[in-house]
Amino acid sequence: MKNFIAKNWFKLVLPASILLGCVILGSFFYASQISKQESIERQQQIDLQGKKEAEQIKAEQDKKEYIVKRKKDCYDLETSERKKFTNVDGSSYDEKNDVCIVRYLNGEWEENDPESCGLFDGLFNSKKETTDGEKPCTIQPYFTKTF
Repeated sequence: MKNFIAKNWFKLVLPASILLGCVILGSFFYASQISKQESIERQQQIDLQGKKEAEQIKAEQDKKEYIVKRKKDCYDLETSERKKFTNVDGSSYDEKNDVCIVRYLNGEWEENDPESCGLFDGLFNSKKETTDGEKPCTIQPYFTKTF
């Protein structure tokens, strides 16, 4: 047996070398494929984050444009109310409630009926005397109009 191995060692080494080379090449190929897959996944994650940031920026921009539009609508509402009433003090837009608030100097848009004070009690913050001089009723010089 020793004699056979000594005479034919090169016949055994060649297949073993080829097998070892294939294993080494296969492991390098496998490692490069894993690295390539990880790189693709990282790139996809970066692209996804970029898309999320772009969507967030677009949503913020859309919100700002909506607020600007609503403020313009509120100003237009104030302008139309100024044409109807001479006691318009100004307007403001409440972003939280999405409401335009038009302020009046007095309550001339309503009937100045002392009984109506109870209906508006709590809504108003300036003091107004009733016609017979009794208790003051609280009248706030603005009303809100949702649009």
